[in-house]
Amino acid sequence: MTQKISSQNNNNLLIGIGLVLFFIVVYVLPLNLRPLAIPDETRYAEIPYEMIDSGNWITPHLNGLRYFEKPPLGYWLNAISISLLGENNFAVRLSTTLAAGITAMLIYFFSLKFFPSRHSSALAAFIYLTFLGIYLLGTHFTLDSLLTLFLTAGIMSYVLATLEKKPGRAWIFWIICGLTLGLAFLTKGFLAFAVPVLVLVPWLIWHHQWHALLIKGWVVVFIAILVVLPWGLLIHLQEGDFWHYFFWVEHIQRFTAKDAQHKEPFYYFIMYFPLLAFPWVSLLPAAIAGLKKNTPLENRTINRLLLIWLLLPFLFFSASSGKLATYILPCFPPLAILMSNGLTRYFQDSGKYRLFKWGSGFNLLVLSILLLAVIYLQFQDESKAVYGRDELPQMVILLTSFVIALLMGGFISFRKNPWNLRVFSILAFIFPVIAILTFATPLKVVEKKAPEKLLLEVSPLIDENTIIISAGSMFRAVNWYLKRKDIYLLTANEVEYGLSYPDAKDRLVNTANVKKMISNKNKRAVAIFCHRDCPDPILEIIPADATRKEFGSFSFVLIN
Repeated sequence: MTQKISSQNNNNLLIGIGLVLFFIVVYVLPLNLRPLAIPDETRYAEIPYEMIDSGNWITPHLNGLRYFEKPPLGYWLNAISISLLGENNFAVRLSTTLAAGITAMLIYFFSLKFFPSRHSSALAAFIYLTFLGIYLLGTHFTLDSLLTLFLTAGIMSYVLATLEKKPGRAWIFWIICGLTLGLAFLTKGFLAFAVPVLVLVPWLIWHHQWHALLIKGWVVVFIAILVVLPWGLLIHLQEGDFWHYFFWVEHIQRFTAKDAQHKEPFYYFIMYFPLLAFPWVSLLPAAIAGLKKNTPLENRTINRLLLIWLLLPFLFFSASSGKLATYILPCFPPLAILMSNGLTRYFQDSGKYRLFKWGSGFNLLVLSILLLAVIYLQFQDESKAVYGRDELPQMVILLTSFVIALLMGGFISFRKNPWNLRVFSILAFIFPVIAILTFATPLKVVEKKAPEKLLLEVSPLIDENTIIISAGSMFRAVNWYLKRKDIYLLTANEVEYGLSYPDAKDRLVNTANVKKMISNKNKRAVAIFCHRDCPDPILEIIPADATRKEFGSFSFVLIN
């Protein structure tokens, strides 16, 4: 008996070490290998840098302009990371990557609490980390990864507090819930309350937990308000119109307005869900089959919570006018636990694994089609090819990853292997994505999304007296790489509200302004950066002897 317990402990230790190593190798180590992408990553690098540079950690600024779209916690975390680790891509992305890893850890322990199988719990964490959407967003900086962490911690803490029989321990969970929901608010605003209400209120009513709903709920809200209150008061004292803009424009209008930013149809998330949930989406039939079997009574309460947690926020985000694929990230923790629970029961009670084989076959088909598409495009003209003629190593890495994924996924999935080995083999199906992001990013992608190479090349040509003008979405990268926050803009972009202040009115320029700058008697050099093409009126006034450089869709002109 002692030997059996020791063997189980060793297996548990190996599982834990394996998950940590997987996270470090696949998520953490590659963070510095890719240049920052515009507009999001350069925005979330520049705003923290301007906080550090100005010493004002209360009011976010972008390009020296007031930027009221989001609360400050994401900026604070990046500012701390940059201060400790330096101004590099690793520091910019680290907080969102750690958020994905900590969320996976919470999923593991929450699953273990209610579904006492370490293999099933480890599978839930593994599924979460290998959802394509989680991997993509967990290795690029997005606020949605941080929001998902705090919402997951808040909802789980509320549930644990509600079901805890020891009052002392319950209060610990109530406090944690209030703290994490306060942090969620400081990350992305009122969604911190909307999502938990959508999840917890129906679940508590369903299970007649009136005390937890009517009494303890207000305690949690009070603690969350205490977390937000210091910054909330300070931002109001510094910028009296912040809360009007943040509440009305960023929340109410984005949810209801006909001309909302990122306006998309109701079915938008239905279209993107299969992509974000790849490669596990193909195993949904097998997971559902497992969940439909006679569920133990003690698990039904949590299964209902997980279903509500998955479906109601999904419908809520679908009802919003403004949509981005990243918004439904908070739906993936419950999906990971449900799939793990369902697949575990499916394999335990099924001998033929028919639905699993169909799902694996679908993934093999998808990868085979993608592989053939890559090969076919390489034999077309260079404009259609995935890789250029001088990118043979990258192409070999990608094709090799496809072959490994097809062989490993097919060999393990369809042979008589233990069920846990079969399920963990699903990792093979995202090998090509990992390869692309880590070692085989096509130059065409870099040339469209990452101006780092151009900006580092031209930075010695620009001094502190150079007038800098930016067109399109490139200005955030110009801020970050050139360490300037006085860029003149040809288009308002997302800083339109910041430009409306009297002290910023001259930062938005037109062709006449640019012409005047070029012909200025002070003879200050003028640098113009454009993403894609510079506007024709600007091109017409640029002297023939100007210095010009290009990198992909990015261009630079220096007029001395």
